[in-house]
Amino acid sequence: MSPNQASPKAIPQYDDSHYAVVDLGSNSFHLLITQLITYPTGKSFQTVNKVKQKVRLAAGLDNNSLLTDEAITRGLDCLKVFALHLNSIPVNNILIVATAALRIAKNNQLFFDAAKHILPKEIKLLSGEQEARTIYAGVAHTSSCDYHQPETKKLVLDIGGASTEIVVGSGCKAEKLVSLNIGCVSFIGNYFADGELKKENFTQCIAAAADVINTVNKAFIQLGWQTAVGSSGTMQAMVEILKQRQKTPVITLAFLNEIQQTLINCQNIADIEIAGLRADRKAILASGLCILIALFKCLNIEKLRLSSGALREGLLFELVPDATII
Repeated sequence: MSPNQASPKAIPQYDDSHYAVVDLGSNSFHLLITQLITYPTGKSFQTVNKVKQKVRLAAGLDNNSLLTDEAITRGLDCLKVFALHLNSIPVNNILIVATAALRIAKNNQLFFDAAKHILPKEIKLLSGEQEARTIYAGVAHTSSCDYHQPETKKLVLDIGGASTEIVVGSGCKAEKLVSLNIGCVSFIGNYFADGELKKENFTQCIAAAADVINTVNKAFIQLGWQTAVGSSGTMQAMVEILKQRQKTPVITLAFLNEIQQTLINCQNIADIEIAGLRADRKAILASGLCILIALFKCLNIEKLRLSSGALREGLLFELVPDATII
């Protein structure tokens, strides 16, 4: 048995108080298991278990937008591990969603049909708009919705494996949102396929991302916002580097440009060494960074903070709208 697989003995048994959300992302598949606890002050979700596997589904899309057999097998193998956890959780307490890579894949029905024999519940394929709305809900609820100051607007960014979501909203309500077909897995194959971290690769990748973002940027800039937050692995990686340096965890364009130069100096993805950067983040860091730099430039962002919530937290609130997350 491979290290990524769990044996049935290692799986905890859950009960009716447990809730599970599954996010079949374009880079990683995530399983979040929480327990709903009722206090005199209200209901709260407490995280019990997290399981994550790098499936890189978007990397398995060929030139005809078809998932390769290998990518489908990687995904289904991961679902078999998740199913061991889900078996003891009530079906009504489970939400399973798929995002960009499976939206794009023309043969996604092959995957969904096979998954029906593995999972206790059918997969819900989110549209780009649904994904953006759910991400915003997760960010808004975990950063405490400000009903008393609904005019305070926030910009929410999420860079996924095959799509990037941009949302502006007030309090808990998304006002304008879009899902763009640019992602760190799809871009790594287009601009850094040989692993070389050359200046021209970064320039081309940033320009390609900017071309797409500039089709929608003016409408978001006109809406305006007071605070900008990010909720994906690229932003998390940047904050981890800042924390390692004992700096305030606030991302700026100057810092992103510095990291870009550091990557160029590393010359190859295989040789990336940055204090505070986890090994599993290296493979798609360059492409994610390019998209983030393009977002900063196209949307005139000055500072970006990391959100503790995103898609999975948004799904939890769909299951129990009146609960908070501890």
